[in-house]
Amino acid sequence: MPDRREVARGRSLRRIFVVPFVGFVLAACLGVVLWSARRQQAESLKRFAAVAGENAGFIDRLRLPRSPALAKQLGEVLGVGVGFRSGDGRIVDLPSELAGQVDRLAGDRPGAGRSGGWEMALAPLEGGSIHLVLVRERTNPLGEIGGWVLPALIVSALGGSLAMLVSRRIVGPISSLERWLPNLERESPEPLPSGLAERGDEIGALARSLEEGARRLRDEVERRRRSERLAALGRVATSLAHEIRNPAAAIALHADLLRAAAGEDGTESLAMIREEVERITDLVNEWLFLARPSPPSRSRQDLAGLVRRVEARLRPQLGYAGVEVVFSGEERAEVQADGDRISQVLRNLLLNAMQAMPEGGRIGVVLRREGGDQVVEVRDGGRGFGDEALRRWSEPFFSEREGGMGIGLTLSAEILRAHGGALEVGNMPGGGACVRFRLAAADHAGSGSK
Repeated sequence: MPDRREVARGRSLRRIFVVPFVGFVLAACLGVVLWSARRQQAESLKRFAAVAGENAGFIDRLRLPRSPALAKQLGEVLGVGVGFRSGDGRIVDLPSELAGQVDRLAGDRPGAGRSGGWEMALAPLEGGSIHLVLVRERTNPLGEIGGWVLPALIVSALGGSLAMLVSRRIVGPISSLERWLPNLERESPEPLPSGLAERGDEIGALARSLEEGARRLRDEVERRRRSERLAALGRVATSLAHEIRNPAAAIALHADLLRAAAGEDGTESLAMIREEVERITDLVNEWLFLARPSPPSRSRQDLAGLVRRVEARLRPQLGYAGVEVVFSGEERAEVQADGDRISQVLRNLLLNAMQAMPEGGRIGVVLRREGGDQVVEVRDGGRGFGDEALRRWSEPFFSEREGGMGIGLTLSAEILRAHGGALEVGNMPGGGACVRFRLAAADHAGSGSK
């Protein structure tokens, strides 16, 4: 079987367009030349017959004798052969082989025709029995056409050049698009050839459609991969949740029972056991939410209060890591939200900021009002997000940190999306990461966030 690309190359649009166009121009030019030559010859015969008629009238008016001497003198003046046809069909002073054609042209009006290599014109003299006959050598039609061949070839060449320019304008961009098409199957495609997307014609529209189609295809492939990952995560989370929750609940219960009987030295250890159990439970809840997201249970919540409660709960971990949380901005920021879910978002952001500063530092938490939204910013003093992380932060299981699961920001974005909010990530001008989210303020909850 022939390769499809070879077949396509052999049937290039440029060849399909240019060759027939040049052939059409050449055929049209030659056709016009032939038609013009025939018209010119017909007009020449018509004028030849008119000359015969005028000279016949001249002979009749002057009553000149129909003699060989008159024929010779008239032939010298006109530059053609001159003779007379008598009433019985004889031709005087002309080749006898013209008799048949002369007889066919004889009539009561001037006429002209061809016979072999001759052109003849007849005109009746007074009385109608005798005709004046003019004879000249027939012009070569190929010779007449020959003068038109060069202009026809020039016009064809110009037409071919025009066709090449037009085809280059059309076929060139299409060829560039053809070479670009394999990018549809690549995860990191090359940009469109320069200038194609900016064209205002149909080719530009096609290029933009292909580019948009390629982008949507990549997005769809990425969504499908994410769905497959989340489906796998759901199966794992669902099967493990029961196995983890029951032991965790039993450990927490026994830690509470032992706290009453433990001395002062044992209380701190039991509190740590309790905190670790809660941490395990939070992780299980995160996985379950990714696997089976459910609508939030909204009530009036104060974001400032939620931040302080989450910070208090994480204070032992933060202190151990040498990290301090500094609050600024609004003292109260009320929203309609699910308190447990938003606390989960805040916990993820604070832990991410803490892990970004392995040598310790400060986490800045800023609360402010922007129009109808309450905005929370969490800033750290780490090295900030890398370029790849800024592109892929919302993908599950993507993490720049060694050992990170890569679901914290994904989970937070899903929770905020369920609340009608949004999560944004970026870097501070002076260094460090900045993660902010916004939720509709309680007095604007009906209109949603910006």
